[in-house]
Amino acid sequence: MNRLFSNLFQEWIIVFSTKHIGDYYHVKSKLGRNNIDYYTETVTFKGNSRRYTHPTTYHLKVREKDRQKTSDIIHL
Repeated sequence: MNRLFSNLFQEWIIVFSTKHIGDYYHVKSKLGRNNIDYYTETVTFKGNSRRYTHPTTYHLKVREKDRQKTSDIIHL
């Protein structure tokens, strides 16, 4: 039971953030190949009209315990 609660309430941290979809998929695939659990959070700010919309920002998050391993993988 303790393990269930510890997994539910683990801290997730942003390890990579970009507005470029290609960079996002490149890093995402590196994490997947190395069996790192991650999730994606996206942020999109919209202007007053469709012409002035801003691109989406992609945040890749990993568990706190995987921070160092993830950093090593991303920067290889």
